Amino acid sequence: MSAFSMAALVPALGWALLNFVWQGLLIGLLAGAALALSDKAKPRVRYAICAWALLACLALPLAQLAWLLGAPPAMPPMPEQQPDWLQALAAHSPALVVAWSFGVSLMALRLAAGLAWVSVLRRRHTPAPAAWQLRLDALALSLGVRGRVMLGLLPDLNSPITVGCLRPLVLLPAGLLSGMPPHLLEALLAHELAHVRRWDYLANLLQSLVESLLFFHPVVWCLSSQMRDAREEIADELAAQALGDPRRMAMALHQLSLQQDGRPAPRLAMAAGGGKLLRRLERLLAPPAQAGSWKMALPALALASASLWTQAHNSAANADAATAKAAMAPATMPSAAQLLQLPLNARHALILDDSSGQVLLAKDAFAVVPIASITKLMTAMVVLDAQPDLQATLRIAAADVSPGVGSAARLKPGAQMSRLSALELILIPSDNRAAAALARNYSGGTPAFVRAMQAKAQSLGLSQTAFIDPAGVAPGNVSTAAEVAKIAAAAARYPEIARISSERSSQVPVDGRARAVRNTNQLVGADVWDIQLSKTGYTREAGSCVTMRLKAGGKQFTLVLLDADDVARRQLDVGHIRARLDRPPSS
Repeated sequence: MSAFSMAALVPALGWALLNFVWQGLLIGLLAGAALALSDKAKPRVRYAICAWALLACLALPLAQLAWLLGAPPAMPPMPEQQPDWLQALAAHSPALVVAWSFGVSLMALRLAAGLAWVSVLRRRHTPAPAAWQLRLDALALSLGVRGRVMLGLLPDLNSPITVGCLRPLVLLPAGLLSGMPPHLLEALLAHELAHVRRWDYLANLLQSLVESLLFFHPVVWCLSSQMRDAREEIADELAAQALGDPRRMAMALHQLSLQQDGRPAPRLAMAAGGGKLLRRLERLLAPPAQAGSWKMALPALALASASLWTQAHNSAANADAATAKAAMAPATMPSAAQLLQLPLNARHALILDDSSGQVLLAKDAFAVVPIASITKLMTAMVVLDAQPDLQATLRIAAADVSPGVGSAARLKPGAQMSRLSALELILIPSDNRAAAALARNYSGGTPAFVRAMQAKAQSLGLSQTAFIDPAGVAPGNVSTAAEVAKIAAAAARYPEIARISSERSSQVPVDGRARAVRNTNQLVGADVWDIQLSKTGYTREAGSCVTMRLKAGGKQFTLVLLDADDVARRQLDVGHIRARLDRPPSS
């Protein structure tokens, strides 16, 4: 390999840059064709196309530079037999390299200024209120974000942004706390957490480096812009999935657009207000995979048009005061005043101090409502009361499969497992077919099993509780928050139920092979959470439900939340409650 020298570098670099002009155009044409074919595909596909195209844009000049520098002396970078116009270009290589170096220097200064700006934001921000930090923590759990993400406030921001990679920080404009409905602000926070989960800040930084090196080629800027738009759409998609409500994400983007003053977010930051508003709303409100005709896009077009019209006329957005709901509790419980001020989303709730038996919070706790898969705690108790052979083999039958009812453990008819494994499957991933199989294999079959469930409820003094199936999928499985607390207390006296339901994950033998399952309560096994029993539930009629027994502040409590809007809101409620229980009584 030839010795490295500046005399060899300058012409080699010049040729690499010149050749990238046509190479970049070719990459742009190929990427453009791929993007046109995938216009209706998921944004992840378009993001991958742009990312690979940008990588090719960087790799081709580097590869040619390495080849030219490594060429033997007998192979000059520009042979004499080249046309005159190429030789003329080669003669201007030094000037070309100098101009490129000057441009790269300016782009590097621009990048350094962005990094310095991020550093200033870290120093200037003030911590967000504890209640909002709790909401962010709960959302992070629901999105599967590892590590702590801090939330800060700044008065002069135009949009929520995320900065940092190893120590991510979500920054909110201070005015949004009072100027935007809380449920919409949570949607924006979920969007920012989606960026954290995907390490988008690091990807954006690497993307900016490619822009700095290849600043002279319009294809690079076009690909980079498309990549940033797709990145925002992916974050929208992940946030909508975590919230379980794409419409709420769309409404949050619309509301944010009304409150922005037109200043763009810095390129290094991940901002919820980035990307193309119209396209993002279309994908949230009328996903291409579900759109049967142009009429499906009308709601998105109307919403986006209203947003752009309002911005053009500088109309002020009025915050929706009706969404600032407080979780009111009975006035007969003054000792729990601080707890009762928590903004619980669940429509029915109960918190019980297990050591004293004192009710700390009761929110419509005596209303009879569906309890969904919390039913499976009673199912497990009835199974164990019969003292069956837990190692006996059960088989999933066609009768265990109900139309429209899924299997969290992916059990198919004919699948075999032990009775103990079936108990694990109903208490950890909350499998419905395993519950049906347990009931069917009870002495007397499923009808006798349901009668035993009702008898068990009566023996526990549950006058408002009724069961009609062992899985909880039917809306006729009902109880009250107060009586669910009694069910949880009774279930906790069974060591097998307490142990299984408090496992974060497990390898359950099915058909002779270990099947990995995870607890439906993401807080189980999480850091600083000491949960001794847990069961979640969800149906359209019941909403999102959970009951658990946990330790906090040195005491043990039973917690029941019924009919929350979705898992994220339910997790937020639990976070609020846990933070309050951890405080000393006088605080």
